[in-house]
Amino acid sequence: MAAAGPKEEDRLSDLPDGVVGHVLSFLSAQEAARAAVLSRRYRHAFASVHTLSFVQEQGSSSTDANSNDFEYRENFEKDRNEGFVALVDAAISCRRRCAGGGADPGLRAFRVAFDSYHHSLAGDVDRWLSAATSGGDGGAVEEIHVDARRQEQRQCARELTEWYYSKNSYDRMVELKDESDGDDADDFRNPNTRDRAYHVPRWLYSGAAAAASLRKLCLGSCFLDLPAGEAANLHFPSIETLALIWIPDSGRDIQLLICSCPRLVDLTLDSCRRVRAVTVLNTRLRRLVLRCCHGARLTVDASDLRVLVYRGPVPDESVLSFAGSPPAIVSCDIEFCGKMASSEAELVNANQFLARFTDARWLRLGSSCMGSGMEKTNSLGLGLGIRQLELKGALTSSSAISAVTRILEQTPNLEVLTLLILPDVQEFPRYPDAVICDPDVVGLDDVPDDVPPVIPCLRNRVREINVVHYQGRVAQRSLLKLLLLRSGSALEELCVVFPEGKYAVQSMLMGEIESWVMDRPVKVVFA
Repeated sequence: MAAAGPKEEDRLSDLPDGVVGHVLSFLSAQEAARAAVLSRRYRHAFASVHTLSFVQEQGSSSTDANSNDFEYRENFEKDRNEGFVALVDAAISCRRRCAGGGADPGLRAFRVAFDSYHHSLAGDVDRWLSAATSGGDGGAVEEIHVDARRQEQRQCARELTEWYYSKNSYDRMVELKDESDGDDADDFRNPNTRDRAYHVPRWLYSGAAAAASLRKLCLGSCFLDLPAGEAANLHFPSIETLALIWIPDSGRDIQLLICSCPRLVDLTLDSCRRVRAVTVLNTRLRRLVLRCCHGARLTVDASDLRVLVYRGPVPDESVLSFAGSPPAIVSCDIEFCGKMASSEAELVNANQFLARFTDARWLRLGSSCMGSGMEKTNSLGLGLGIRQLELKGALTSSSAISAVTRILEQTPNLEVLTLLILPDVQEFPRYPDAVICDPDVVGLDDVPDDVPPVIPCLRNRVREINVVHYQGRVAQRSLLKLLLLRSGSALEELCVVFPEGKYAVQSMLMGEIESWVMDRPVKVVFA
């Protein structure tokens, strides 16, 4: 009988508990708990997990969750929330139990995100935060992330087209306005919403240990509820990352919280509708995110700013003011929500806004129509240093083709081009997700008159082209054919991602695409 081979060494189990706990901390709390029950060796390692992350899964049946029966919907959400609360409680208790009589290493990060928060859970969330900030032998918590969304879609109102809006009693469409809420006591339209939303506990602001140790604070869909008498004494000396998402508090309170973070390097303001003027001069940001805060005006010390993310209407010069030395932004993500720029004033503002980031090497430009209407202007404010470009939007007309080629014409050093094709929001009921491939090839070779015969970056520099959500419409096929036939020997890789659909249609499109590059050694990847 053959001799048994040498026993395999289990190096992972030989690692100290602290190392195993550190590895498990990169998983969600559910996954880390599953790993802990696989082996007796891992059970005590769960006590060394320094990050607990909980994300409530979306409802299994959106139809049931959105039922018109209010009582049924309430019970449905109550059952979901009870299970989620039990999960978080069990994970926190298990971690304490696994520590036994040993030293508690403390938590570094606690994250909880609801899908359908209910006001009855406020006490549970407060209890979790208290446990997370109680500290231990490993020190106080460094990151807190609480997202108390209540099944809101979090879609910018400017993205909705006319057929989304219900008609009023006079059979007229309700007009969408970017109106300010000013200093109203409550930003939410439902007068009962303030009591139903989660309020950040005030002891979080006054607790010296927790405030001193926090390095990252992310709050979503909840009231800051700053202490009225002690607001001026707010101080978070260690916070470097602050993210405020769907915060209905006044702009003054948000400004006060920002000013209490002197070491801030990463600031996110997302859908904070009552923000009108924010000044960030007491710290040097490296990353700024401003999404759908319509009407907001920011003044920022841009000396160290390197990353900018903006989403909103086409801005004028007053939206973003830079203090200090001129910014040297290397990564720029800009998306214009609502209808594409059409008026001369909007095009001028868009060009002037882009011209402020001429040092960017990575640019992402998105709008409802790919190219943001740039076919109507002769000079764009794009920097010559752009190496990677991502264009996002619907691609259904020849004007989008003209806009894309106009942008490429003014980025001569481009190396990587990505086209993210979005649904056409103007169509009703919705743009089909499946591959639809227009069988008619009439117009496939028609190139708009304003497309230049030679595009320098395609001919000399572009080495990679990525197309996502390629459905095979005439405009999409025309643009991709134009790009491939006018690209030069520098092109090395082409990646095309299809949506779900019939394989026969995808095969026809794949064969067509391969015929456009068949005479060159280009690596073609379909997904």
